[in-house]
Amino acid sequence: MCRQVPQENRRPRSGSLAITLTAIAVMWGTQTASGQDQSSTTSPQQAQRQVLPPQRQPAAPAVPVRPQPAVPNGANTATNAGAANANAARNLFNKLFPGTTGGAAPPAQPGAAAPAPANTATGTNPAMQALQGLTKGATPPVNPRNVTTPPINTRNATTPPINTRNVATPPGSAHNAAAMPGNTRNAAAPLQMASLTNSQANARAVQSRNFLGHPGPAGSTETQTRTGNVVRTAADGSVMDVHSPRNGMYIHHGLDGNRHIVVSHPDGSRIYASSRGTQYVQHPYVFRGQTFAHRTYYAQGQLTHQFYRPFPYGRTVLDVYATPRYYDANFYQWATSRFNAPQPFKWDYVSSSPPWFGYYKSYFTPDSSYSSPSSWLADYVLAASLAASYKTEPRTSPPPSAGGGAGVTPEVKQMIADEVDRQVRQESVEAQQNAQNRDPPPGAGSVVQALGDRQPHVFVVASDLDLVDASGRRCMISEGDVVQVVSAPQPASGSADAVVLASKGGGECERAARVEVALNDLQEMQNHMRETIDQGMATTNAAKKSTSVTPAFVASAPPPDSNAAHELDQQQQIAAAVEG
Repeated sequence: MCRQVPQENRRPRSGSLAITLTAIAVMWGTQTASGQDQSSTTSPQQAQRQVLPPQRQPAAPAVPVRPQPAVPNGANTATNAGAANANAARNLFNKLFPGTTGGAAPPAQPGAAAPAPANTATGTNPAMQALQGLTKGATPPVNPRNVTTPPINTRNATTPPINTRNVATPPGSAHNAAAMPGNTRNAAAPLQMASLTNSQANARAVQSRNFLGHPGPAGSTETQTRTGNVVRTAADGSVMDVHSPRNGMYIHHGLDGNRHIVVSHPDGSRIYASSRGTQYVQHPYVFRGQTFAHRTYYAQGQLTHQFYRPFPYGRTVLDVYATPRYYDANFYQWATSRFNAPQPFKWDYVSSSPPWFGYYKSYFTPDSSYSSPSSWLADYVLAASLAASYKTEPRTSPPPSAGGGAGVTPEVKQMIADEVDRQVRQESVEAQQNAQNRDPPPGAGSVVQALGDRQPHVFVVASDLDLVDASGRRCMISEGDVVQVVSAPQPASGSADAVVLASKGGGECERAARVEVALNDLQEMQNHMRETIDQGMATTNAAKKSTSVTPAFVASAPPPDSNAAHELDQQQQIAAAVEG
């Protein structure tokens, strides 16, 4: 017999599946507008990377960087930010989504780069040449998860790019009770607009006390079995989630057919396994009294690793990205400045049109010139995310429709660039602290701290996630989609409200849909962006000429867990037994 149990929030979350590009660019000259050479010694970490011709760093006033205080658990900063975030989001909404509710005030531009200085440079800037790294036969990208092993030999132009995700995708899931027929990437479905009216938000979502941050769709129920497991089923009876308290295991059956497994242990260890894609095993380690999370990623037989700072918040623990490389102050000033004039840039994949770009061209097209490094990095992050997403799903359906209206607009790109600027500034603060041998305060650089600044924040989605829209419909977002968080973080529910700014159609959440996103998933989006931003910055000539340093916690970290594959396989077997 099964008995109904109260419902709450938690399901296994998808792991961050970042993939990066390696850039070969002929960028502007080394002389600043004042004619001074900004170059410095190339670091050992950069020695094996491809060398870019010098860049011109435009004269710009120093940009003061102010560290943001960490937001403690349940702090009033985040609570008070809720109304401000919502109001700012409504001000932006009317411009982004004409004809829908959300207010008519002009949009704010949070985190905008410093104003362009007067153009005092002499001579002309050489045109920037083709960026390589995403096309077949191009230089393989350096895996951003692997921060301590030597970089890939960039002279090997015949090695195909490393695929961090499993391209073998099973057919449509029997657990998909709400998905549209056919491939979920079918963007030809008519676009519907959701309202930002608070009374409608999550009106039909079923809240849960067992699956933190993940409400169920309309008609879903949770029952407890004789063994103590909690099973959440959709209205048609199909199983969506299983929680096994005895094993510390959460199992989720995604709309895309993937089975996600998360196992958490009392010592802070965590295992994330899935039926395809990148998986990881995470264990804590202590350095100078500070606890770090050492995450070993496993994809197609390869092991890489990355580091995070655990941050307890409410009823969950957020893994905050720990930067494995810092640059000098001059580099961060350049990275957050604006150019005197838009700089032309040619992306190699635009002319060669590899399969991923050919498929997503109507959803995303890069710009041909850039007003700042952050706007260039925004396109870099989008392209890397879409290239990774393409490797995950079969492409039997038509590509996203140009007439669907859900693609990445110039306004959305600018918002991503603003977010990039904020994240680079945060890294600059951390670099200063590292130079002073100081540890960041708890929660520094986390999504909780970011959302406490009373500004709307935009994130590029890191992996496929199942959500519930305002009508109670189960929908998904996938890597390369864009969401804007419009509320303060809620420690009790472990979530925040967001609006979908760009999606690919079909079974995905519609543009302008209001959804509730788990804080863990938002943190992984932020981690994904920071990892990819770091990889993009490393390809620039400014970074190659900057002094860089490896933090002591990275140099002293353990190697990738050689037992990761066995642990992942073991949890897959346990999950199969739990589901019977």
